[in-house]
Amino acid sequence: MIEIYKKLPGTNCGECGEATCMAFALKVQSAQRKMLECPYVKQENEESIEQESVVTMENNYKRVSKELEEEVKGVDLKEAADAIGGNYENRDGRGVIRLNMMNKEYEVRNDGLFDNDTYCEHSWSKIIIYDYVRMKGNVPLTGNWVSMGHFPDAASHSKAFQKNAEDKISEKFNSDLNGLVSRCNEMEGTETSGKLKADYVCSFNLLPRVPMYMCFWEADDEYSASCKLYVDRNADAYIDIEYLAYLLEWFVKIFVE
Repeated sequence: MIEIYKKLPGTNCGECGEATCMAFALKVQSAQRKMLECPYVKQENEESIEQESVVTMENNYKRVSKELEEEVKGVDLKEAADAIGGNYENRDGRGVIRLNMMNKEYEVRNDGLFDNDTYCEHSWSKIIIYDYVRMKGNVPLTGNWVSMGHFPDAASHSKAFQKNAEDKISEKFNSDLNGLVSRCNEMEGTETSGKLKADYVCSFNLLPRVPMYMCFWEADDEYSASCKLYVDRNADAYIDIEYLAYLLEWFVKIFVE
């Protein structure tokens, strides 16, 4: 963490969304933030910093995923499956949870995460799914939608989330509502309605008990298009809110490709 901190400006400007550079360094060290989210790191010697950051972050992701994998080895998978909406199977005396993340099926076993019967090497897939399994959400979903800024642990960098996720959808489909609807269908979203009013609302199941709602307002003569992403008020009972923010950004990256 100290080595990461040395590469930061040390001004505690708060532009990254964290109160201090030390707090930001801690989040980078724990794989919850990316080095290049500091605007001043990005501006100075961008190429070398980016190469070093990629290596450093991937090492962090691997470390965190390994730690969570060890923790999941001690989890009762049958109990967890009932809590998180996964499908439990007993195979030769060994438990397996089958679940979908962003419409892709994975298997959680006591010896790791598997994709098409092959051990999954993707660190973030492991981090998110292991965290989801170990938390075993113990409260019901409320049906009330809130933005990421609602959660105390995410409020400090809600502007960064808006830039990295919501604004990308707005820019991609600024004058193309039909294109947005078509892409939602391709991503197996469900057009829906609820308490929030927008020109178009679509829901997606990021994980079995982690729904996300996309609200989109078309551009008009005065304003550009806008987009807001909402989750259930109790989402943080099912997944660490920092990991949920990453999952949402990951979804958006796929969505706008």
